[in-house]
Amino acid sequence: MSHRDEIEALITTHKRRLQKLKEQLAYAGQSADPKISMEIEDIETQIAELQSKLSARLFIAYKRNTSSDQKLATYLHETLTAHGHEVFIDQTLRTGDAWLEQIDQQIKASDFLIVLLSKESADSEMIQAEVNRAYEYRKLQGKPHTLPVRLAYEGLLPYSIAALLNPVQYVVWQNEADNKNVAREILAAVKGQLPQQKPIQIEPATEANIISEDGRPVADDERIQPPLPEFDPRFLAELEVPGGAVKLRDKLYIEREADKHLKREIVKWGATITIRAPRQTGKISLLMRGIREARQSGAKVISLDFQGFGHDQLVSCDVFLREFAETMCHELRLDPADLEKAWRGSLGAQNKLTYFMEDYILPAFEGPIILAMDEADCLLQTNFYRDFFGLVRSWHNRRAKYETWEKLNIVLVISTEPYLLIEDVNQSPFNVGLKLELADFNESQMQDLNQRHGLPVAEENFGQFMTLLHGHPYLTRKAFYTLLTERLTWADLIPKAATDNGPFGDHLRRHYWGLRDKPELRAALKQIIRDQCCPDEMSLFRLVKAGLIKGSGDAYTCRCDLYRQYFEEKLL
Repeated sequence: MSHRDEIEALITTHKRRLQKLKEQLAYAGQSADPKISMEIEDIETQIAELQSKLSARLFIAYKRNTSSDQKLATYLHETLTAHGHEVFIDQTLRTGDAWLEQIDQQIKASDFLIVLLSKESADSEMIQAEVNRAYEYRKLQGKPHTLPVRLAYEGLLPYSIAALLNPVQYVVWQNEADNKNVAREILAAVKGQLPQQKPIQIEPATEANIISEDGRPVADDERIQPPLPEFDPRFLAELEVPGGAVKLRDKLYIEREADKHLKREIVKWGATITIRAPRQTGKISLLMRGIREARQSGAKVISLDFQGFGHDQLVSCDVFLREFAETMCHELRLDPADLEKAWRGSLGAQNKLTYFMEDYILPAFEGPIILAMDEADCLLQTNFYRDFFGLVRSWHNRRAKYETWEKLNIVLVISTEPYLLIEDVNQSPFNVGLKLELADFNESQMQDLNQRHGLPVAEENFGQFMTLLHGHPYLTRKAFYTLLTERLTWADLIPKAATDNGPFGDHLRRHYWGLRDKPELRAALKQIIRDQCCPDEMSLFRLVKAGLIKGSGDAYTCRCDLYRQYFEEKLL
């Protein structure tokens, strides 16, 4: 047993004794022996002394091959180690199950995950995966705590991790002159002495802003912007200005058939619309344009992203529906006192929410109200998702009885097949109304996007390009951006496309890490690559949901040849 393990074992023993003494004290009340209180104080002092001797385990997450990130990561590793802490830093890019297992175990064992967030690293899918993994472990075992270090970057953090970080616990680095100060503040954080800072304020969008099709403010010029791995729905609120003063960047957005259907349907009264597609296919970019169309027609919009609901808000149906109601109230700028009145009484939360909408929300507006709900499948982790989707279906049905409910338009965005979200089709909101399937780009759309980028893929190479990415919206944009900004030819790109060090490496490693502890999915993907079929229907569904495979019936293949090449080398 190491010295650290001995101290941790002693702390655990003291804490158990402390808990028993506190229980005795609570049970005895005023008749408790004063010696118990004295012993409690003594044990608490001993625990504090032991914890001060305990070195911390630190994990440094950063983006390799980015100069500022790499240099600061190396400096912090050396400095924090010199102060007696155990610091893990992965300085060489490795692959394979042993590497994935080590990364996972190091995060699990850490007291702090120090994440270096530069403009380049903030969008890294692997960085985001590590922050999410640390958050999952913190929910289970109380650690690691995540400490972001902003490297000359005060922009919005990616939506997928922003909600997981404490907005007042961060460290700022502008240049190498800040190295010592950053190390000092990290050491203070380890001791619990880092002072809180003001949350970073992000400039709101103005008329001069353009919002890109993947949800990022960009300069009003002709420069090609790097694609985001996922849309940032926080910018949907910026589309409230009548007349579309906050413009959307249309230069690289490819309209598909679903765009026409959504724009036409979302402005009607009493519409129920479901948008379905795998991750990184453009569901929210599509919704963004539908919301713009609705607002320009005078409709009010309530935009809800269930991914942004925290664990505490998903503990029960009552708590969730109250949060749901408060969000609607805030987005429509209604009086919170009305919600308080509606929530009194003995009725269940489902009825309270229904009557709140019927008595306060729907009568407050003349035109349609768009209730747009993204990441609906996030509710699958709860024990009340059937009740909620049944409630949404009941709102759809109330239009037949009550004219005022025709004002409510329901839009659901999901990454999974609707029949698995709710078993009773008579309660499901997913089998009624307009159902939009958002597919990958077809060859004509890929040709169009190539043209808009200035033809970086020559005609003689386009067949290979289509085969490699098969219209995957994010990877296609990533490929064009890489070819243009790094001045590569197709001959330069193709040999390293399916490698960990290639332009898609961050994306591919994130998918591979997601399969690390799921042997049934690894086995299913392996069989699909080899035999184009798999009898495990649940694994098939999960791989489709992850956006890794496509197909139906007895025939399935990888979503694109890039995935086939990469996972064939990893799994076979």
